[in-house]
Amino acid sequence: MGAACDPGRRLCLSFPPEQDAAVRRGREFTRRALAEWHLCAPRSRATPLLAEDVLLVTAELLANACLHGGGPRELVVEHLPGVVRVAVSDASPALPRRRRIEAGQPGGYGLLAVERIAVCWGTTVDASGKTVWAELLTTRPRWC
Repeated sequence: MGAACDPGRRLCLSFPPEQDAAVRRGREFTRRALAEWHLCAPRSRATPLLAEDVLLVTAELLANACLHGGGPRELVVEHLPGVVRVAVSDASPALPRRRRIEAGQPGGYGLLAVERIAVCWGTTVDASGKTVWAELLTTRPRWC
C-alpha cells in the first residue's frame, strides 16, 4: 500500500520528481487507506459521503501542489479520533490562497471546496517547503 509511517493509522506516499499522474496515484492510495480503515464500507459508522469528500479534498490538495508548488513531495493520510487528516507537502514556501473567482472563468474553486468540505484546514511552512492539510469528520456531528 505504500510506506507506512505509523502502522495502521498514518500512511504516507512519496512522489518521484517526475510527478506523472500524481493526483490519480494519490486518490487511489487514499481510497485504499479508507477501505483498510473501513471508512467507505456501506455498514461503516462513517458519514455517508466521507470517502467521496476525502477523495475530493485529496485531489484538490494534490492538484494545487502540481499547479502552484512544483509538484507534491508527499501525501500523508491519517485516521485520528473522529477525523481523517489529509496532508500534501511540496517544495514551495508560498502559502495557498483563494483566487478571485470571476464569472465564466474556469478554475479557482479548489480551496473554496476544501474550506466547505473540511472541518478545518491550514498550512505549515518549514525550511523544505510547506504542507497543506485538511481534516474531515468521520461521523456526523450531533447537531445534524
